Amino acid sequence: MEGEVDKSGKSEVQVTLRRDLGLLEVLMIGIGPNIGSTIFILIGTGTSIAGPAIILAMVLNFFVTLTTAFSYAELASAFPETGGGYLWIKEGLFPPFGFLGGWMSWVGHCIACSVYALGFGTGIVWAFNAYNIDFFGLGETEIRILSSVLIALVFIYLNYRGVKGAGRSEIIVSVILIGVITTFILFALGSMMANPNTSKNYADFIPNGTLSVLTSMAFTFMVFEGYEVVAQTGEEAKNPEKTVPRAMFMCIGISTFLFVAVAITAIGVSGWHDIAAWKDFAIINAADAVMGNLGAGMIAFGILIGSVAAVNSIVFSVSRVSFAMGRDGNLPSRFGKLHPKNHTPTTALFVSGAIIIAMCIFLPMDSVAAVADILILLLFMLVNMAAISLRVKQPDAKRYFLTPLFPLFPIVGIILKLILAATLFDYEPSAWYLALMVILLGLMIHYFAKGRKEIEAAVVEQRIPMSAEELKKFRVLLPVDENTNETKIDMGCLLAAEKNGELMLINVVEIPSAVPISDVNPKLVDERKRMVERFKKHAEANGIKTRAIVTVSHDVVTALIDTAKEEDVNTILVGWKGYTNTQKRTLGKKMDLLLRLTPCDVLLLKSDEKFRPERILILSGGLWHVSRATEVAAMIAKKYNSRVTILNVIAEEKYIDVARKYSDRLTEILERSGVPVVVKEIRPEVVVGGVISESIEYDLLVMGSSAVKRVHRSDFGIVQDRIVKSAKCPVLIYKRVATFEDKEEQEAEVVDVSE
Repeated sequence: MEGEVDKSGKSEVQVTLRRDLGLLEVLMIGIGPNIGSTIFILIGTGTSIAGPAIILAMVLNFFVTLTTAFSYAELASAFPETGGGYLWIKEGLFPPFGFLGGWMSWVGHCIACSVYALGFGTGIVWAFNAYNIDFFGLGETEIRILSSVLIALVFIYLNYRGVKGAGRSEIIVSVILIGVITTFILFALGSMMANPNTSKNYADFIPNGTLSVLTSMAFTFMVFEGYEVVAQTGEEAKNPEKTVPRAMFMCIGISTFLFVAVAITAIGVSGWHDIAAWKDFAIINAADAVMGNLGAGMIAFGILIGSVAAVNSIVFSVSRVSFAMGRDGNLPSRFGKLHPKNHTPTTALFVSGAIIIAMCIFLPMDSVAAVADILILLLFMLVNMAAISLRVKQPDAKRYFLTPLFPLFPIVGIILKLILAATLFDYEPSAWYLALMVILLGLMIHYFAKGRKEIEAAVVEQRIPMSAEELKKFRVLLPVDENTNETKIDMGCLLAAEKNGELMLINVVEIPSAVPISDVNPKLVDERKRMVERFKKHAEANGIKTRAIVTVSHDVVTALIDTAKEEDVNTILVGWKGYTNTQKRTLGKKMDLLLRLTPCDVLLLKSDEKFRPERILILSGGLWHVSRATEVAAMIAKKYNSRVTILNVIAEEKYIDVARKYSDRLTEILERSGVPVVVKEIRPEVVVGGVISESIEYDLLVMGSSAVKRVHRSDFGIVQDRIVKSAKCPVLIYKRVATFEDKEEQEAEVVDVSE
């Protein structure tokens, strides 16, 4: 699977890794596990342990977790690499602690994922009971297990296939989840204010003794695991030195506030005895008490979507950790290999899935949660130790965040987490036995079954920002792939030559989100480099200064748009195959997004390999897009000695004078370039059909974009989109980013595009 990387240094193609995730995306990746379904299903058990003091336990947990969050923030700001705690422990501590850090992170989060999956089962059980659904005579336990296994299998399969979860949908799910929680809190507060006896529910605040508060803290500590998942994004976050630490602290703060608020209001409306007795259904029943069946259904819905968000985030995280360990040689090498077609870590995913499903089937939720808590607490202890060690080993590393009162907080964090882990032995001794078995099994694998060497990764260069002088140059960005033909390269050269600019060729290697971008298959990268280098030589043969880049990303559109911004690109030239298989899309999902979000001019060329336009037809219009399209048509006509016709489409006779004014302006543009032109007028019943019929006799149809509005959901305008999709000849269409002067000169269009 792994190929040899070209290390000769002869290639003139730069390879870069593209960071795709902003602060909001990184935050939501952590929020998913932090609140997920645990905010609904762990409060009941936590209350059964400590009574109303569950509120105090959550507040104290906030301060306890800060002692490790400081270490995570410092390490993430200095070493923003995929792997999080595992890599820091491996670098900071001696063997076998590096392995154990990764092992506990992987297995611990797999077990935590089982809790979220079982939470999904809880929501399904409530729905079946609420609507009297008899599912083949199965009881609640069987339905819960079956549902949890099903949701785990779904996300394992989606990750195996490399199906990309849209960042926007994750944000929407998290916003809905926070909305559900906030709605419950507000209704519960209203009920509490109307009840003069509410304060009695908190009277016996610590009914089970001080030790119960510590046990409750330990049992609910897994709700803070989200910032370990955030650490996994270090390599793909934009400006990770600042983004990742900010996301961590925001994640902890939001989660703590919501947990404390839900605990206060749930106990306030139902009393802690009922909350403790209801266990997993505590918040559902509390919502039913203040909002009726609608409230209970709302919380059940929150449990379901929260579980989906959490399972999605954790499957993403655990497959990455085990994959990284396989690449490093700390797990058998099969863990570090990718599927040849899907490019996903198949073994890492399937073994992680087996652990998740086994926990769902064979252990009750309380035991599963306790085991996850123990392993996560021990992992955080090791991260605190690594933070201290790396201050000594690598004192010169640039740390954008420094732990206050160092090393006091890491030391306090180590002690407190050891105490919390120990308290779980009294609550669930079997959880400690299982945790020790997991650690022992890990050590056996480390010494007897691990991989023998690291798997080679692709070599990438550090991107060097351009100077202010370089940024002033006119720059054309041309995305290329295996379907790109020399016609598009020649068009890029033509655009760049107009202003003595440069052509920038880019190929995006898109890989599934389950694979860290640094672990892209080097053989695939080398293949793309050779392809782009071939195009580069063709462009340079035309006398054009050309740069070539292969960039690795989880999202093609984001990579292209970010590159256009960073490189101060003036025009993006894109080719289109002429059809799309995606329903309800204009030119295809990715093409539509690129055309609507790009920050610069866009020129789309729909053509085949044999592009030599002897006759060019320009669709007249009044916007600046048409003027620029005409300038490009003039360049093409001069290169190929083409004959040019301007087509005036007269929708109504009252527009004839304005239409002729527009065609006169376009004629002037062409004649200034020394290109002869004729003007033709048509009066079709349907604009689209008329233009397409006229274009049949031509070798190239040139158009400018319309004044596109977002509500229209079109790329170039409703009429233009229809024409470009249906035209039988090659089409060139230009969308220009309007300048102030453009807008001053804007006039009404001849054609009513909303026909």
